[in-house]
Amino acid sequence: METQIYDRVLQTHYIDMGKKALMETGVSHEHAEIQMQSLLESDLRGVFSHGIFRLPRYLEQLKNKYINPSPNIRNFKRNEIIEVLDGDHGLGAIVGTVAMRKAIEKSKKVGVGVVACRKSNHFGTAAYYAEMASSENQIGIVLTNSSPIIAPTGSIRPLIGNNPWSISVPTKGKPITLDLANTIVAKGKLRIAMQNGESIPLGWALDQNGKPTTDPKEALKGVVLPIGEYKGYGIALMVEILAGIITGADFSVNMVDHDAEGKRNVGHLFISLNLEHFMEITEYYSRIEELIDLIKTSPTLKNDGVFLPGEKEWNNKSSQLDEYVTLPEKSFQVFNQLFHHYAER
Repeated sequence: METQIYDRVLQTHYIDMGKKALMETGVSHEHAEIQMQSLLESDLRGVFSHGIFRLPRYLEQLKNKYINPSPNIRNFKRNEIIEVLDGDHGLGAIVGTVAMRKAIEKSKKVGVGVVACRKSNHFGTAAYYAEMASSENQIGIVLTNSSPIIAPTGSIRPLIGNNPWSISVPTKGKPITLDLANTIVAKGKLRIAMQNGESIPLGWALDQNGKPTTDPKEALKGVVLPIGEYKGYGIALMVEILAGIITGADFSVNMVDHDAEGKRNVGHLFISLNLEHFMEITEYYSRIEELIDLIKTSPTLKNDGVFLPGEKEWNNKSSQLDEYVTLPEKSFQVFNQLFHHYAER
């Protein structure tokens, strides 16, 4: 792939321009702020496929009424541990934030909180919500389904989404956060490669005829290969069941693609575990720090250190200059268009 060109923008401008664009479609000030903070967090961590690059599609869906700008997020079922929410086709970041806050609230009371969502949309990175829990001495677990891109092992028909999931656990420093999709590469990265006119490595995807391809456009029409072959397919299938089947969301071929016309019914599952219901919190931190120390001091092949899950993303965020966010060319173009349109408004 080509070398990226990066530009810096003020975080306040990033947030304000995006909020103005969202509010113009009917999104409230509060919800626009939540949505833009979610996108900003992705860009700060270098996960550019889930940052402001996504905003034009969200705006298009809002303008076409495929996403509800003012959703009535309501309980469908509820008890002290489990709650099922109807997201009313709202922005995924709004539905996700409401749901994870509810899960954390439940876990603080009874030790565990589980919130399932239906009628939602793409919510950004799963880590964003998992870390809401780990920032409050909870373990956060987040799963979401998506439109089909993985073929069951032995098939060439995409029937299962890449279905991202995340687990975040607190430490004395930054949380350990695993966040991944079940394909070799996330669909967002394929979209960026397509827009940049770049090829993708052989071994990432198959075209519609089941042939290996280096064309991201053909990959998006065909099949993206799962991590670990049949193991990745199996994990993706389980997430499809947990985030799609039991939530009441659409699943498999019933799911409207992110780039297609029409309302989506994406499902999420949010789980928060209260560590204090397992052991004294001081004991937990002592044990997790012991494990981290073992990992960090282990022998290395290249003498360049051993990273924990999510550590590189936190390092990216820490390296940002105060008040700025660094964006690659395509993301900067999105911001620049917003800035020229809304700066004087």
